[in-house]
Amino acid sequence: AFASAFARPLDRSLPSTVMLARVRAVPTLRGVCTRAKHTLPDLPFEANALEPAISAEIMTIHHSKHHNTYVTNLNAALEKYADAEAKGDMAAMIALQGAIKFNGGGHVNHSIFWTNLAPTAGGG
Repeated sequence: AFASAFARPLDRSLPSTVMLARVRAVPTLRGVCTRAKHTLPDLPFEANALEPAISAEIMTIHHSKHHNTYVTNLNAALEKYADAEAKGDMAAMIALQGAIKFNGGGHVNHSIFWTNLAPTAGGG
């Protein structure tokens, strides 16, 4: 499977661009699984629940605009990646990895962040 994607063993002394040129076929998950779009999770509390420490306005902006931007950009990058993969455009697939990691990481980090906050009434 994966090992058969290479025509011959890689010479580790060569620059990575040369090693990439030896790849004949790269196994993918195309057609094996589909993924639903990522969505913005609901806040686990009301936006004003952390006042006076954090205002409702700040929570709303941070959640609905900042975190939502990560989600929107992650979905856009994944859609572009799927298109590039369908076309076999390896250069585009590699170019999109940074956007996927950055926006995916931002989405995951913020999803965890919301669960680490709690109103005083909720034990915070």
